[in-house]
Amino acid sequence: MSKPKINHFAQLPFQILIFISLTFMCHEKSKAQIAFIAGGNYSNIRSNVYLENKKPIVGYNFGVSIQYYPFKKFKNISILNELDFTQKGYQQDFEKNYSFRFNYLSLPVLVNYSLSKQFSIQTGVELSKLISTNIKQGLNTYNGFDLGLVIGVNCFSSERFSCFSRITYGLLPLLDYNEIDDLGNFKNEIHDLKNICLSIGIKFNLYHEKISIYK
Repeated sequence: MSKPKINHFAQLPFQILIFISLTFMCHEKSKAQIAFIAGGNYSNIRSNVYLENKKPIVGYNFGVSIQYYPFKKFKNISILNELDFTQKGYQQDFEKNYSFRFNYLSLPVLVNYSLSKQFSIQTGVELSKLISTNIKQGLNTYNGFDLGLVIGVNCFSSERFSCFSRITYGLLPLLDYNEIDDLGNFKNEIHDLKNICLSIGIKFNLYHEKISIYK
């Protein structure tokens, strides 16, 4: 395996992504409905090649959430911006257990649709920046940026405490490398290992009122 190529998405400064999201969120007449979220992740990776004894791992997620209601005519639709620390990865069992843990700073941008006062569904995207890993030279080996599709639910939405569950389906590979044949020649370029993660957690609303950004 040759030295992995750098994913060009990893070169995009994560601060710009945060700025774009906050600019979209912040309106001169808006206020912030802020909540704290925390929970656990059950994550694994998808691979184009067979990985022996591959198993999921349990990680964590925690951060802050900002929710606002931008549409006067559609009051059951709101937008969620979050800033989360989340751990994903997988493990392989041989004679010993080897875990591969990836710690991300993530920015989910979700559309929340309230079916009732107690239940809502969510969908959107999650932008993630790899900030650390338990693998030696992991930040130089694995791609630093990930993009995932998100779908989830939130229960007891009208209460100060609510619970959520969501699935994040990673779209970008963790590794870019060239396959090498038996003679040492480079063959196909391979883009492989993509995250998939089930998150379950609790949301605590610090400000328990709906905030609208329309007049």
